[in-house]
Amino acid sequence: MAELKSWMTTVVTSSSCRISTYKHSWLKKRQGKRKATLALPRFSYPARYQGVLSHESLRETINTTFVASTEMACQKANLSSLWSDAYLAWVNSWLSVPWNASENTEDAMSVEEMVKFFGEKYLIHLLNNDNLRRIITSFRRRADANKLLLGVPSGISVESVQQTSGCLAIKKMTELESLVNSKENEWNPGDIFTAEHLHTAVAELVLLNGDEQPPPDTCQGPMPSLATVQAPDRRPDPNCDTQPSVYHQLYPSNEQIKLLSDARYFFAIACAGRLCDDGLARAAAEAGNDILIADYCEAADEKSLAMLQDVKAAAVAFLKMCNLAGVVTDWQFNNLVALAIQFSVLGYYRDHSRSRRPDGVYGSHMTDILAHRYIDLAIYVGVMTASMGTGEQISREQYHLLAEACCYINDIIDVRSDAMRKSRESVILRGIRGNLCKYLDNIISSCLQRAAMAIRSSPVSALVVMGCCNWMLMSSQHKAYELFHGVQERKDGKICDYVSASDGSYQQLLEVLDEYGSLGENGPSVAKRRADMDLLYHTYRSLPQTHTAWLADSTRSLLNPVSLRRIIDVVHFDWHGDTGDVEYCP
Repeated sequence: MAELKSWMTTVVTSSSCRISTYKHSWLKKRQGKRKATLALPRFSYPARYQGVLSHESLRETINTTFVASTEMACQKANLSSLWSDAYLAWVNSWLSVPWNASENTEDAMSVEEMVKFFGEKYLIHLLNNDNLRRIITSFRRRADANKLLLGVPSGISVESVQQTSGCLAIKKMTELESLVNSKENEWNPGDIFTAEHLHTAVAELVLLNGDEQPPPDTCQGPMPSLATVQAPDRRPDPNCDTQPSVYHQLYPSNEQIKLLSDARYFFAIACAGRLCDDGLARAAAEAGNDILIADYCEAADEKSLAMLQDVKAAAVAFLKMCNLAGVVTDWQFNNLVALAIQFSVLGYYRDHSRSRRPDGVYGSHMTDILAHRYIDLAIYVGVMTASMGTGEQISREQYHLLAEACCYINDIIDVRSDAMRKSRESVILRGIRGNLCKYLDNIISSCLQRAAMAIRSSPVSALVVMGCCNWMLMSSQHKAYELFHGVQERKDGKICDYVSASDGSYQQLLEVLDEYGSLGENGPSVAKRRADMDLLYHTYRSLPQTHTAWLADSTRSLLNPVSLRRIIDVVHFDWHGDTGDVEYCP
C-alpha cells in the first residue's frame, strides 16, 4: 500500500511539474525584438530571458539552468502523462461498455461523485476499469435524462433562414438550421458563436454559385488556359510521405487514416503548444471528429466512420467531466459544443452542381470572407487547445481576426486544388473580380497582414495561426511540397511584379514571430519532404520551447511571399504533374 501511494505521488508530481515548468515567458511577456535561435541539443534564449529569477518574475521568465534542473527532476520521476493514460482508458472503456448496460437508477453515481475522479488527487483511479465502467454508465444515464447538459442557456433568438433550394442536402441543412436556432438558448454561451452566424453561413452556402463572373483579365490579357488549372490530388504521396506503418507509430490514432491524423496532430494538438497535457489536447481534438467526418468521409469506410462517432462521444463526455471538475473552463467547453452543433448543420451541405459548373478560375457570390468560413473553417478546436495551454481566452473580435487570417492561409494553399475540383466554397476563388494578377497579389498581402495582426493580438491566436501554417505545410492533402517544387513558370509571357513581395507585410510578420524562436536549418520548410519533417517534428514537439520554435518556422517558410506566389499564381505558374484521383475527398 505504501508503494502504491508513493507511485501515485510520483506520477501526480511529474504531471504537475511538466505543466508548471513549461509555461514559458512568451505567454506573458510579448515585447522585444531579438530572435531566439534554437538547435538541439542546446537552446539559446534572447537576452531578455536571462538573469536571476525573482519570486515576481518566476511566472514570466525561464532561464536555461531552471529548465535543465526541472527537466532532470521530471526525468527522475515518471514522465508518462497521467491525463493521457486516463483519457485513453476512458475511450477504451467507452467503446467497450454497451449503451444498454444494465445499471439501476438508484446505483447511478451522482455528478459530484463522478467529478471527484477528475481531480488530480483521484485521477489515478480512472485507470481502474470497474470505476470507469460505473462512471461512464452513470454519465450516459444522466445525459439521457437531461441531468447533464452540454450547453448553457442565454435566451437569444433570431429568425430562421428560408429554404431556397429543392436539393435534399440543402433542404436538410436549412431545416436543421431552423431547428437549432429555435433552441439557441440551449447551446449558445454568448461568446464566439451565435444563431446569426449560423443563419449567415447557411444562406452563403445556398447562394455561393450565384452571381457568376466572367473570366478575369490578367497582365497578359484574357487567358483561355486559366480554364484548365490543375493540381495534385489529396492522397498521400509515397514519394514524399512517411510509410503508413511508421507514420501511425509516430502519430497514433484509432482509425489510422492519415488525413485525419494530420489534422489532429499538426493543427488541433499542435495549437496547445505542448503547454497542456497531451491527453487533454487529444480529447479536444477528437471531440471535433464530426468536422473530420464531414470533410473527409470519402476517405473512410463505414467502420471507420462509426469509430469516429463513438470516439467523439467519448471525448466530449470526458471533457464534460473535466469541465465539471474545473480542469476545463466553461468558456472552453461551451464554445466547443456550440461549434459542434453549428458545424453539424453545415456538414449536410454538398454542392451537387459541381459537375455542371464551368472549369477554371472565376468569381461568384460572396457576401463576406467569413460569411460561412467563420464556422466552416472549424478553427475553434485549435483555439480550445491553445486556451487550455495558455490559460487565456479570446474575444469575439479577436476570433474574427484569427478566422480571417486562417481562412486566407487555408484557401491560398488550396486554390489550385479547389479550382480543379470546381469547389465554390473557396473565398479566394469566389472573390475574383477584375485583374487576376492584382487580385492575387492583394490576397497575399492581406494574408500576411492579418496573420501578423492575429499573432500580435494574443498568445492563443498566435498558437492557432502558427498551428494552421504547420498543418498546411505538413499534411498530405494540401500538397505544399509538391506545389512548391512542381509548378513551372510559363514560357509564353513575362512575369509581372507582385507588390506583396516588397510592401513590408512579410517583414511585419517576421517581427511578431521573433519572440517564438527558431530552429534554423533544423526547422521545417516548404522545400522539405513531409517524410523528413514527420521525424523531426516528432522530436521537436516534445518540449514547448522547441515546439513553438518549430511552429514559428513553419509560419515563416509557408508564408514567405515568394513561396505563396508559386502556389497561388495560376497566371504565370502551371502544374504539369500527375493530378491523380481528383474526386478523392472533394
